[in-house]
Amino acid sequence: MQYQQDIVNHYHSIIELYYKEAELSDENKRIENQAATKIQQWYRMHVKRIKYLKIRYNTIYIQKFAKGYLARMLMKRNSDNRFNERNLKYFSYQATQIQRYFRGFHYRKYYLNWATRKEYLSFLKRKNETFLEELKKVEKEEAQQLRIRQEQLARTEFESLARNLHHLSSTKSISGIYSRPFGNRDIVFDMDVESHLKIVFHSNYEWEKSQQMSRYTRTKKLSMQTKLKPLK
Repeated sequence: MQYQQDIVNHYHSIIELYYKEAELSDENKRIENQAATKIQQWYRMHVKRIKYLKIRYNTIYIQKFAKGYLARMLMKRNSDNRFNERNLKYFSYQATQIQRYFRGFHYRKYYLNWATRKEYLSFLKRKNETFLEELKKVEKEEAQQLRIRQEQLARTEFESLARNLHHLSSTKSISGIYSRPFGNRDIVFDMDVESHLKIVFHSNYEWEKSQQMSRYTRTKKLSMQTKLKPLK
């Protein structure tokens, strides 16, 4: 019986201890949660930091190789450019020297040679003579055309003046002012003035006569049309 009583007491003591521990655990739950959160925070930060440092190290390593490669390429290109510029200057100088010697040789052979210069001067002389002949021909043609134009203008002006001077021409009984019985007659355009006046007068008279006839025929036709107009 004593043994059973001890077991019961021990059982009750265990239950009391359990409830006490449960109460203590409820009281420390908030502190434990904060501690667990803090531990998780530090752990995650540590993991992320290790990952970040690894990525950063790899990035810097790649950048180092890329920058080194680009720097070597730039250095090579600059060295190639300097080499090309140096070669260009060298070959340009050599080409200039060759041109200088060739021009000197060509000038001494073809321009300082007396026979060549004499032939060239004779060629220039012939060319100048031909050019002067062409200029004289052109000048002669222009002078002839100018003389023809002036003669045409003078003829036109003379005819316009002679058209109003028909009363100065000669008749059967009276000599005109330009048909003098003594002295030389006035000659204009390879013909005496008297003949010019008669020709201009006859041409003007024929023209006016034709104009009058045309007006007369028109008026006659109009009068005939009015006479033959039917009655309404």
